[in-house]
Amino acid sequence: MTSYFDSVAKEWDKSALKVERAKVTADKIKTISFHCTNSCIDFGSGTGLLGLQLIDTFANIHLVDASNEMLSVARHKIDNGRINNVETHCANSLCVFSEQHSAIVMMLVLHHIVNIESFFVEAYERLAPKGKLMIADLYEEDGSFHKHNVAFSGHDGFNISELTILVERSGFKVEKVEHYYDIWKENFAGNKVAYPLFLMVVQKL
Repeated sequence: MTSYFDSVAKEWDKSALKVERAKVTADKIKTISFHCTNSCIDFGSGTGLLGLQLIDTFANIHLVDASNEMLSVARHKIDNGRINNVETHCANSLCVFSEQHSAIVMMLVLHHIVNIESFFVEAYERLAPKGKLMIADLYEEDGSFHKHNVAFSGHDGFNISELTILVERSGFKVEKVEHYYDIWKENFAGNKVAYPLFLMVVQKL
């Protein structure tokens, strides 16, 4: 999938819908109460559409993505905006960090991770006590969301009850889950349908 995201990086921000859902997600995150706001990791950040909107919420932002082309676009925005509290990291794992952070955010990223249990273990280790992980992703769907991309090998959204079990098994407590946005795309039949997104907020115990 990295090669796919490399190939679309320069056009990514031109999608008004992508920009809109990042803003809606950022606005929801800004309403959350945090124990500490020292640093936030935007994991699978892409061009920074989400993370760069949180520069006034957290003292430091870390954009992490496996696509260097996506991060190149983000770095261009950082330089042009003279933003001095954001760092970029080209990586496909949270293991790039040795220190702990206040929060981790991820938007439409978890469904790309094959072994999500391992990811939750990494996230728990990289969060400070009472740190929060915020997951914005797809509710369980029929697989048509990624029908345009034959390289996709992740999850077709998530069953919230099953995801909650995995999260809590890793040591987190689920604070809330809410449906907050819909993405409209064509399904297998060619009909435009809504693919709802959830925001799950969990805290490290």
